[in-house]
Amino acid sequence: MTPKQQKALLALLTNPTKERAAAAAGITTKTLRGYLADPEFQAEYKKAFAGLVEDATRQAQQALAPALSTLREVVEDVGGNPQFRISAARSILEYSMKMTEQNDIISKLQELEDEMREGKE
Repeated sequence: MTPKQQKALLALLTNPTKERAAAAAGITTKTLRGYLADPEFQAEYKKAFAGLVEDATRQAQQALAPALSTLREVVEDVGGNPQFRISAARSILEYSMKMTEQNDIISKLQELEDEMREGKE
């Protein structure tokens, strides 16, 4: 990738619109559209974006335990506002259910992948 393409890639990752990304990179939106039509640039963009998503996911995972601890403190505060306690309890239940469902789906997918691999061998 050229230095201009690298600058455009960074701008795409840090700006909310393509127009603002083009301006930040010092190129026209037409040039940016041309970069995005290039398979090599598109592959680099997808790779960089996946890295951002992975970093954000890791940060969210790191915040999960403290967030749940805070909700749990609210739930367990017998003298606390009942509405806050109910809201915190509901949040814990919702997140727990979603996480359980996702873990179940991941486990089932892993089982299917393992079966498929065994079938090919």
